[in-house]
Amino acid sequence: MQTYEVTGKHITIGIGTELKLSESQVESRVTSLKSKKKDIFEVVEPVQFKQGEKITISPESLTKSLLENLKEISDKKPDGNKVEAPTEYPCIQHVSFGKYNVFDAEKNLLTPKPIKKDEAEKIFTEISKKTEPDDNANEDEKNSETKQSENSANNGA
Repeated sequence: MQTYEVTGKHITIGIGTELKLSESQVESRVTSLKSKKKDIFEVVEPVQFKQGEKITISPESLTKSLLENLKEISDKKPDGNKVEAPTEYPCIQHVSFGKYNVFDAEKNLLTPKPIKKDEAEKIFTEISKKTEPDDNANEDEKNSETKQSENSANNGA
């Protein structure tokens, strides 16, 4: 199950869907829900949630129209002791539901819309190959410049 925030005016969840809800959410919808476990409920009559409410639901239960009115939020609480590692570019960034964006070394978005993981990895591999030879070429240029400087110094002495 994944937690979402309602971003549209409201959404309606259909019969048979399982939800994880807070006590206050259940109180106002008690006649439309059937308790399955401690905080897991099955919808027995369609229920509505208004903008700003948070619900936990299985992603497989969501339709495209519902997804348009929901924003996925992380259940993970930030750990105050851990330092967040900076993102290194180029990279692949997970967006949602198996969809990814690809960024180049200059932090430019390369994909006009999120794509499947295997497609993202293919693009990432291609741009990684392009940036590696450039790095090596720069090192070769630096090395040849250093050698020329050393040769000039040796010849002049």
